[in-house]
Amino acid sequence: MRKIFCIFILLLMSCIILAGTGAAAAEDSAPRVILYTYYRQMGWGDRVQIGWLDEDGNLRLITGFDSALKWPYKPEEQLAWLEQAADPLDGSMPYDELFSVKSLIYDVEDQGSKSVPAANDAGTEKSYAVQYSPEGEPSFVLLGMSGDDMFENSDPNAQALYLRLRRMFPTVTTYAYGPMGPAGFVPVPLAEFTGLDPDAVGNAEIEGCLIDCEVGPIPLDLSTEDKASLVYLIRYAKVTGKADCVVSTGGMASYSFYDAEHKLIGTLDFEDGLLISGPGHYYFEWEK
Repeated sequence: MRKIFCIFILLLMSCIILAGTGAAAAEDSAPRVILYTYYRQMGWGDRVQIGWLDEDGNLRLITGFDSALKWPYKPEEQLAWLEQAADPLDGSMPYDELFSVKSLIYDVEDQGSKSVPAANDAGTEKSYAVQYSPEGEPSFVLLGMSGDDMFENSDPNAQALYLRLRRMFPTVTTYAYGPMGPAGFVPVPLAEFTGLDPDAVGNAEIEGCLIDCEVGPIPLDLSTEDKASLVYLIRYAKVTGKADCVVSTGGMASYSFYDAEHKLIGTLDFEDGLLISGPGHYYFEWEK
């Protein structure tokens, strides 16, 4: 009997240890916060709103009194607060969009200047991207700030992430608009953005091809209308912002412009309706 009792105790202790190990593993595997924004008003109303995105694409939003939620001031403490929050999901981000967001976070840099006064007693809204080292150590990039003070990160990656946060959590980023918030990406004429001379392009010989990652370049038979559309695009389109930092490896359309001596003037590359430039894709608009 004593032997059976000892075996029972050992089994019980094993179950407790395994349960503890499982809980620790579950805690360790919790998705990390990669993007967040918050608004805090202390002058009139003691109000705080926080919205965040984790690496699995879960969107969370919480609103309450700052005195009750005890939202910290330092980014490191804020991240720890978010990691412990057990709020219901506010939605989820599709995988393709999440992939784009992660690519922007990976390359985002702090290219801002000092914050400047913007209003009185308007509260403070701040947005951060969280980058992680191979060891899992977080670092923070301020994407934008509005309200009492204003800060603008001029990195196109930061502006793209800040705009996404505005769309995901519009009630949090109320003060990110107008004179109290960053201007964001200012539309740039496509010719200026790419360095293509509209006059030179208008008289150029144009060749196009599809880039297949297995087959290689596949020549395109461009009609007169196709060429005229490309010239019109260069003359009148505007680049309106960055979409991602994804490097294209195939499936894109490439157009080359040559002068009378068949010297290359420049190229334009597109994929899925987006302009390719450097490491990433950009949105553009034009009147057809």
